[in-house]
Amino acid sequence: MTRHEKSNGKTIFKSTSPRHISLTVEASLIPAFSQLLQNGFWIKGYVGCSVKSFLCEQFGLSPEYLEKRIQTIFLDGDAVDDVERATVEDGATLSLSAAMPGLAGAVLRKGGYYAAMRDQISFKGETTSASMQAGRVLVKLFNMPLQELGPIFLKDGVWVESDKFKDILKARADDFQRGCGQVLADGRQFEFKQFLEMDWGRGDIFLQVKAV
Repeated sequence: MTRHEKSNGKTIFKSTSPRHISLTVEASLIPAFSQLLQNGFWIKGYVGCSVKSFLCEQFGLSPEYLEKRIQTIFLDGDAVDDVERATVEDGATLSLSAAMPGLAGAVLRKGGYYAAMRDQISFKGETTSASMQAGRVLVKLFNMPLQELGPIFLKDGVWVESDKFKDILKARADDFQRGCGQVLADGRQFEFKQFLEMDWGRGDIFLQVKAV
């Protein structure tokens, strides 16, 4: 729900929780959200399951993509070798990357020849038999997964900090003014300039971005 208030003759747009923001933008503007996706965004689903189950069964990644394209996975800072044994818990941080260059990339690659060299930072947990439950996970994307999965996650919707999202819009306000076709806040349509003036307060927003 959005309310309008007057301050010194200026209309201020205020949105109250829950906040659901939907943007339709030119495809050239999707890379503007890269830093947001690298720093981390929240997705909600069922936790207490394996990394493979979380990504493939709940969010539609194909097992082939997970095996071949996502070569480096960190779960709460620990490198993952077996995506079927590593368990995703509520509040976990899951970082996804393609193979990185050099020896460091070879060492961090899941199930690789040099995996034994990073024993101290390898994930050693196992999938538990506890029943799955609703929760949320902080996902971070890098290099190829950032380019390939980022637009998909944005289209489906992610939870992000309102301040960080607004900083992105302000940094490229002129580009978004020209390239943003539709702006919806809590189901109501706004012009981009009005949208940028909204006082969202603090906290997370549910963001959907569709490229055209």
